Formats: sequence, structure tokens, C-alpha cells
Amino acid sequence: YYPKWYRGKLRSIKHTDKIRGDLALEFISKAQKLGLQVVVSDGNSSRSYKKTLSNIKNIYLKFRKHPKRSPGKRQTFQTASKLEGVKVIFTTEPEKISLLDSIEALAKPILEGIADIVTPQREDTLFKKTYPAYMYESEIEGNKIYNEYLNLYNLLPKDETLDMFFGPKAFANKKEVVACFMRKFHLKTGKVSLPKEYFDPEEYSNTGYFPIILALKKKLKVKSVEIPFTYPTLQKRNEEADAAELFVEKRKAQ
Repeated sequence: YYPKWYRGKLRSIKHTDKIRGDLALEFISKAQKLGLQVVVSDGNSSRSYKKTLSNIKNIYLKFRKHPKRSPGKRQTFQTASKLEGVKVIFTTEPEKISLLDSIEALAKPILEGIADIVTPQREDTLFKKTYPAYMYESEIEGNKIYNEYLNLYNLLPKDETLDMFFGPKAFANKKEVVACFMRKFHLKTGKVSLPKEYFDPEEYSNTGYFPIILALKKKLKVKSVEIPFTYPTLQKRNEEADAAELFVEKRKAQ
């Protein structure tokens, strides 16, 4: 979803859509070179970006009318699950190019039958070094709270932790596993009241939070694998520049 993306060179470090859109194109190119099948969901990016995507051969491209990610993700999961030969499905924001260096390590536990779902765990030194400071601090705190609740409800052993605030996930292309990621979630009317700008259940329905809890409740095998992930330098500079205030507020809400 890059509505302000444009062709050519970057004109300003403040142009978030241009930076992220370029990273996504680089991700697709690298993924294809690795022999991966790529399914892309675009949430109404600029006309020039859509045209650029449409010109890329051998990707499965889905244009959605709404910018929200969850409906688009469910659409791509459905497509990916039906592709020939697919045993493992990866879901990620397409700016996370470094993830591609760890594809085999993340797929291995699933292919060996040790795991149904793998949550990548960011190696802490690189996490702290390459991410904006406010993002590192908020996600460390978020993970701590999340894991405490998983332990409290006996969903996760106390000696295990999951990097829940890291978006990418890998999961087996099995009906009962894919079903966890296809679920829609909502707050029970009258039970909880939260303004939608702070918490929209639909925004968190896929890949990040609820599907993992659902999988743990169903006694599916959820494993953590540490990887040497690095955040894109240009994206970090962008998020520490003009857009910093916006991203800090986003982190508070999450």
C-alpha cells in the first residue's frame, strides 16, 4: 500500500511510500531469484506502482479495493495454499528483504515435522543496532507483556518466548494450520470498549497475534527460530526523520 510511490530516484528521505515501495520491488526480485513463488497483495498503491507490479512476470498479483491488510492477507493465503508443490507458506511485509537470507532455516522445522508454525526471533544485537531506538524499546516491552500472558494461561512454557511483535511468520500448508490464519476476529459487544484508532481487531487478525494464540490453544506445534535479521537502513532513516512522530504514536497504540 504505497499511494505516494513514484518512479525514478528518491527525492527526499521523508518520502515513506517511495522508500517502502522500492524495498518491496527489491524483495520480489530477490525472492524470485531464490526460486520462491510470490503472491502479492496491493492495497490501492499509486497508478505507476500498480503498473510496475503488473509488468513483473511470474508473480501472483491481487489488487484489493480496501487498504486494510488483513483481507488482503487472507486472499493471498488462500492463493498460496493452492499453488502446486507449496509445503510452507511465508507471510511478511515486503520491505523485510533480510528475511530472505533465513528462508531455509525457518522452513526446516516445518519440513521436518518438528513445527506447524515458526515465528522468527530477531537476534538481539542486530535488532537493537538496526532498528529505530523507539521501535526496539516498544517491541521488547510488547513481547515481554505478551509472553507473560501466554505463560499465565499455560499456552507457552515459561522457559520459551516468542517474538510476537515481529511480523513475518512461516506455517505449514495444512488445512488445520492455514485455517488459523484465515479466521476473522472481533471484540465481544458489551465486553470491551476501545476506540478503533487504538485497536482494530481486523488489523491484527492475521499473521501477528491471534492466529498464534489460536494455534497454541489447538495444541499445534509453534516453534521459535532465531535469525540474523537486519532492518533496512534507508527505512530506519526515514522513520527517524519526518515520519518519526507518526511511527512513535503507532507503536504506542500497538
